[in-house]
Formats: sequence, structure tokens, C-alpha cells
Amino acid sequence: MADDWRSISPGDTRPLPCLLPPAYAQLIRDAEEPEAQALRRQVLPSDDEASFSAGESSDPLGEARYLVTPHLVHQYSNRVLVLTTGACLGYCRYCFRKSFTARTEGFIEAEEREKICAYLKKTPNVQEILISGGDPLTVPPDELFEFLNAIRHARPDILIRLCTRGPVFAPELFTKEFIARLRSLRPLWVIPHINHPAELGPAQIACFTALSEAGIPQQSQTVLLRGVNDIPETLACLFHRLVCLGVKPGYLFQCDLAPGTAGFRVPLQDGLRIWNRLRELLSGLSLPQYAVDLPGGGGKFPLSVPALSDRIDCLDTVSGLSVRGSDGKVYTYPPN
Repeated sequence: MADDWRSISPGDTRPLPCLLPPAYAQLIRDAEEPEAQALRRQVLPSDDEASFSAGESSDPLGEARYLVTPHLVHQYSNRVLVLTTGACLGYCRYCFRKSFTARTEGFIEAEEREKICAYLKKTPNVQEILISGGDPLTVPPDELFEFLNAIRHARPDILIRLCTRGPVFAPELFTKEFIARLRSLRPLWVIPHINHPAELGPAQIACFTALSEAGIPQQSQTVLLRGVNDIPETLACLFHRLVCLGVKPGYLFQCDLAPGTAGFRVPLQDGLRIWNRLRELLSGLSLPQYAVDLPGGGGKFPLSVPALSDRIDCLDTVSGLSVRGSDGKVYTYPPN
């Protein structure tokens, strides 16, 4: 991967590729309506992607300001993020890194991987490393595990978080050998991205079960999406089923301000109503945190944590959300 992510302009609007993984295509074929449409909506392009709204950005999380190397992000003091590749197993139309993944470059170069390991060695306060992209599972397994083993050698104590859509898009990748290689890297968590209970077909269930039986912990991430999962009962079904498979629901994210994603965004006030309903439908074990990534680099803000409410300057249907970040600056997310 030769391009420096910092070279992406704030207004970069190149189209996101369309790629439908075979396992996901099978889920769509097997689903009945309206579940099938909820799946199609996530992966098939629409004309809405060409419409851009105020506040949208090619880097909605402001990650570029925290780059240590071209693809190593150090935003939070105790953890770093590696954008291992720009390629994905399938291209989600609401992706917040769509201006990066639209480039579809492959694995980061060996020289940068060495610099990342060196940085980990000299930065002991970093306790966790997120392996993301794109999707790291698009990297050939031998190359991916060479990098992961180098990280483990550089920092035997560091927690590795493998962030992937793989268990849903390509569960066939999780062979016995692949899972054994993951297990050898512990402490390691798999962080699957899953949005709808119809994404739990037989192959996906078998994948999550195999990971659990191998002793590999999993914590899911879900994006709240209009026309996909913006019904509390749908999300409650998903989170309960995940817990039964050994996957802890981690975050329900407000959809980020990536270009052309306005049609996916649920208004904040509606999102809060949905989460409050989830509190009634689910136990604490099955309930994720509801969070928004504050635009421009303000970081993750959990809307579901009352103790942080004193940082909210404004939350209404006209002005949206204004929050004082940990750096003292005010960050704003629009109401719709």
C-alpha cells in the first residue's frame, strides 16, 4: 500500500466499489422480505451515495490528525489502530472510511510494519492494538500472521483486537487452522461487525461457535442504520442471539458523517429512543453501549453513560449534539 492516507482530501468523493461476498449473497437469497432488503441495502449501491450533506467529510472521525505512520493511528493514550489494508471482503455503503477503502490498496508495506512494531516497543503505555482497515482478512493469511506474530514478539503483553466483517461476509475463512493460529496469539479478541439478525445464517453461526469453543473472546460492533435495523425489536433479537453464541454486544454506533450516507443516518433523538427501548427489552449482558464518534477527531462519546452527561452542551432536534471533548474543544454532530 503505497499511498499515504494523509493525501486524501477532505472532499474526496470517489465511488465505493461494489463487491457482494458469496456467503452474504446466500444470506440474501435465504432471507424473506423485509429482511432481505435490509441486507441488500447495506451492500448494493444506490443513487443516494452521490448526494452529499453539510458536515460530511472523507475523514469524519478526524483520524488523520492522529497518524504516527501513514496507517498507524494513535488517538487514545492506551491503544492504537492499524489500517492494514484498503481492501474489504464486501463494501458497506455506509462505511465511515469509504474514501480510504474506495482506493482498495492492499497490505501495508513491510517497512511500515517494522516501524509500527518499533513504535509499540518504545510506547509501553499502549496496551491494545486494533487491526483494522479495510478488512485485515483480505490479507493473505501467511502475510497477516507474519505481521501479527511480529506484533506479539515486539509486545508480548499487548492485547490484539482483530476488527473484521469476516464472520458475516466470509465465514469460510475461519478454518480450524486459521482459528488455531489466532488462538496462538492470545491475548486476542475478534471484533465482528454485524448489523442484523438475518446476518446470522448457518455458516455464520458455525463461525462464531467455533471461535467461542476455541476460547477466543468476541465483542461485536453494530451501526444504527435507517431502513436496516432502526427497530428496537430487530436489534434486541440480534444482541440476544449474539450473546447466546458467545459474542458480547459491545457498541451500537450512530452512523458517521461519511460522504453520501445521510440516507442511513437515524436522527439522534430517535436513536436515543431506540436505545432506551433496548434497555427495557434486554438484560445488561445483552445491552451494548450507544455511542457516537464525534466529528473532527473528538473521539468516541457514549450517549448511554449518564455520568458523562455533564459534557453535553446541547442535545436537541434543532442543533443536534454538542459535546466538550477530553481536549476541552466543542464537537458537534448534526440532529439528522
